[in-house]
Amino acid sequence: MTHAEVTNLMAENMRIVGRLSSRLNPLFEEVSKNSRQQMSVLVRLYLAGKIKLKDFANREVISTANLCSVFRKLEADKLVVRSIDPNDHRDTWYEVTRAGKNLAEKLIDKFMVGLENLCKVLPTEDEDALAETVRVMNRILKKMELLNA
Repeated sequence: MTHAEVTNLMAENMRIVGRLSSRLNPLFEEVSKNSRQQMSVLVRLYLAGKIKLKDFANREVISTANLCSVFRKLEADKLVVRSIDPNDHRDTWYEVTRAGKNLAEKLIDKFMVGLENLCKVLPTEDEDALAETVRVMNRILKKMELLNA
């Protein structure tokens, strides 16, 4: 198989996963009045831990201006706290508050239940095959990530 074929298959899988994940959007609305983007950033910040604004923006491929706007809203809702680096006043750190942690964990739980429900329609042999395929993909993607670090 060529690199182009692998690339096309990965792109197709990403599109399918994107369509499936969009079916989970209503779950976010059940948990919070905040936008899906805000909740997505909150969960990703929760998973990342305390992090500099610019590092989070680079990692998530979000402009710092857009990210600041989202963080301001989350900060106003007391879900995120901002602090200035005492060693370099140009750096701003963000982390979730206890309320942010609780909300992020609820969102993750809802997301996992939603994913489980998406899988319930599969026959057992397809679910087993998917599980094994995803295990192999995860192992290979982790290797790819390390090799491209």
